[in-house]
Amino acid sequence: MRKLVTCLFVLGFGILLVGCSGGYVGVPDMGMMEGNTEEYLELIEKGYISTDVNNKVNVSLDSSTAAYSNIRRRIQHHSYIEHDMVNIEQMLSYFNYSYVNDSNEQLKSFLEIGNCPWNEEAKLLNVAIKAKEYQLDNQKPSNFVFLLDVSGSMNHADKLPLMVEAFKILIDNLNDDDRVSIVTYAGREQVVLEGAYGYEKTKISAAISDLSASGSTAGADGIRTAYRLAEKYFIQGGNNRVFLATDGDFNVGISTTVGLKSFISSKRLSGVYLSLFGFGTGNLKGSTMDTLAQAGNGQYYYIDSILEAKKVFVANLGGTLETVAKDCKAQIEFNKEVVAGYRLIGYENKELTDEEFNNSETDAGEIGAGHTTVCLLEVLMKPGYENYEGEIARCVLRYKDVTDNEMNKEIINTVSEFSDDLSNDFIFASAVVEFGLILRDSKYKGTASCGSILERIDNDNFTTDDYKKEFVELVKIYKEYYLLPY
Repeated sequence: MRKLVTCLFVLGFGILLVGCSGGYVGVPDMGMMEGNTEEYLELIEKGYISTDVNNKVNVSLDSSTAAYSNIRRRIQHHSYIEHDMVNIEQMLSYFNYSYVNDSNEQLKSFLEIGNCPWNEEAKLLNVAIKAKEYQLDNQKPSNFVFLLDVSGSMNHADKLPLMVEAFKILIDNLNDDDRVSIVTYAGREQVVLEGAYGYEKTKISAAISDLSASGSTAGADGIRTAYRLAEKYFIQGGNNRVFLATDGDFNVGISTTVGLKSFISSKRLSGVYLSLFGFGTGNLKGSTMDTLAQAGNGQYYYIDSILEAKKVFVANLGGTLETVAKDCKAQIEFNKEVVAGYRLIGYENKELTDEEFNNSETDAGEIGAGHTTVCLLEVLMKPGYENYEGEIARCVLRYKDVTDNEMNKEIINTVSEFSDDLSNDFIFASAVVEFGLILRDSKYKGTASCGSILERIDNDNFTTDDYKKEFVELVKIYKEYYLLPY
């Protein structure tokens, strides 16, 4: 009898996994899932839109990357991946591409269209936005407030200790004239350091090293204090930014995301931006982090290792610190003569109406120096498109100058031919999207497979880049440990 019960339990658990995954079985680390209170914004995939109904789609653009490093953490630990963790937009934004902005504008767009690897009935349109590179010799002075969560939930090796080491990396890259304040919050907020200069690196590092974790999470009081200090030491024409590092758990003070968003939105007009850094496992509130980063004109990063901290605070320092374009939004318009329909991939919570796109007061995303933002769309063509000569799609890019909030800029680019010789940037971006569709078990994944991904990118064109090589290895891990046949 005991053997029969055991067999029925195993069989039932296997059926449950298959039923939840649509045939792809995520092998969960049950220890990691136990007591897991992580939260993510609900991401509802967009279906196909007929161009006869609407031939334009508008999106808000930014340069957050948290989803990819968070997914990497789960896959490397062979842990369960929730569908809403898989933010394809942020996965695409994580990587470096070869686009070069040699224009006189802060942003430049690139369009490319070719075959869709997972849907033979569709084409794939790649829209890439490249920001001007960061010029170290032109670096602006910075005024930073480190707002650091030291509540009891941060008392884990992958939280407070990693946070301390990560911010020491940033401290090492301070210039002498930079200003740094440190605010911590747990049961109450505390000003640990106020207005220190960049040349006082030993003093700043010591203040960070002395932190310990205990108490509840008075995040709201800490945010108020951090903005007060940022405004007190505000540098005109400089980088003024609050860096909020936390596992995302706010349970004292302004405890609702709506309340926090309202407060932070009111403060961005002062010229102080907010960037968020998530740490740790089991308690991460990605939904809160994403929302607050958008409200604070900043980005959201997830730090899962010292290597990731170096990527954010060293390799991509310009994009992390210096915003080059504000309220960035793109409108992709399809030619109804040749395009029958389209599907926006990702950007589930970033789509704008035509009215919002045309309104210069609409709050959209910010893009950091040197960053590439990528958006892909599946495109259904009309019969006879092979013989068509002319514009297929255009991208209208709008943004505000960072030094003049009234100066609205517009850049238009078009694509009029299909490419048989696709760029490596297109190929890699399509691989990232395909993996995202697999991870989400998307109903639009078509013939997507890890084998197809590896066939395209497991070669020297991509694996000489350490981060792309790591992506290839993640796909291999997922293929080996997560996927089982029906």
